[in-house]
Amino acid sequence: MKIKAICVWMKTQSIKCCLFAVCLLPVPVAATVTTTATSMTTAVPTMAVAVAGQWRASATAFARVKAYRQVTLRLPFAARITALHVEPGAHVVAGTELAHFDAPLLRQNLANWKQALLEVQLAQKHLQILRETQIQHTSTRQQRVAGEQALAQAQGKARLQWETLAASADLLHIKIERQALAKQLKQQEVSRIAQQLGSLKAPFDGLIVKRQVTLGEQLEAGSALFELEALQQVYVNVYIPRAVLTFWHKGETCRDSTLDNTVQHAAPCRTKSGLLQPVGGVPLYDARTGLWRLRFTSHNPGLLLRDGSWIVVKHFAPPRPVVWVPQAAVVSRHRQSWCMVAGKHAGDSDAYKAVAVKTGAAVDGRVPVISGLQAGDKVMTSGAYEWLYRDLKQLIKFVD
Repeated sequence: MKIKAICVWMKTQSIKCCLFAVCLLPVPVAATVTTTATSMTTAVPTMAVAVAGQWRASATAFARVKAYRQVTLRLPFAARITALHVEPGAHVVAGTELAHFDAPLLRQNLANWKQALLEVQLAQKHLQILRETQIQHTSTRQQRVAGEQALAQAQGKARLQWETLAASADLLHIKIERQALAKQLKQQEVSRIAQQLGSLKAPFDGLIVKRQVTLGEQLEAGSALFELEALQQVYVNVYIPRAVLTFWHKGETCRDSTLDNTVQHAAPCRTKSGLLQPVGGVPLYDARTGLWRLRFTSHNPGLLLRDGSWIVVKHFAPPRPVVWVPQAAVVSRHRQSWCMVAGKHAGDSDAYKAVAVKTGAAVDGRVPVISGLQAGDKVMTSGAYEWLYRDLKQLIKFVD
């Protein structure tokens, strides 16, 4: 029982001691201007020197890729596909045979031209005979004139047949010489020549992006066979607001994948292939988006850019002189940037003064100062925000 009574007494005494200790603790009060100022004046700030250099303002925008050349290859007449030589995704050069076909109308056009050429030859021989007999007074002048008219009609018919044939060949991107084909018609059958000409070839170097025909398919006139795009060089259409048109008119523009983030002293594009070349002309307004379109051209190594794809581009303005300071040296208040600069008070080399500055975007922990500082100025990098408030006579008051 004595032991239990002692334990109760000890617990009572400990509670009293705790209450007494709590009463002795100081009551929190608002920090005064004097205590705050004293703490800042005793702290030794870290300083850095503003360094002269160059900086390029930049802006980013979305752009759409457009193939430099694009064509849908069609047949000008009905035909049956007898051979296919390429698949979608194939890279072809100009003159590569893409498909072979059999077209009855092509054979008919060749036969008509051949017949017209024979009629011209007959009209020429008949006129020659009339001229000879006129000299011998066995034919009249009217007969010779009639022979000349017949020759002119035959030549006109032959010319019309040739133009019809040449137009079909042009639509097929086939280059044929008139004299060579006429000579070939004298030596070979029409069906064999039609088989040789029944070939669809690539008109330029490019990429087969779509095939719309199958082997053995019977096609109507005007049917599409392939879609071919020239992508070695592409157009890049950049869409921007009207307010920034002037900024994009000067400087360099490049694809975002080739950007170098440490370019304050170097060119903004890592490779020449990433640099976009302006096409020129006036910007065009796009009513669908409310933006203005600027057109550039770009090299496309590896044909990685495809028609219709969206990419990000970045524009760099011409370089301008700035001074570089650490990012910690720039503080903001009421949408204004400030730097705490040492030695600005006359006769007091240890004083600091808040200087309003105009800055650009930070690069690798450093900020380009466009105006407000000079090279060699010493700026505060630690505690600059608290010193800014003291210099503006607006100390922070901490209230518990």
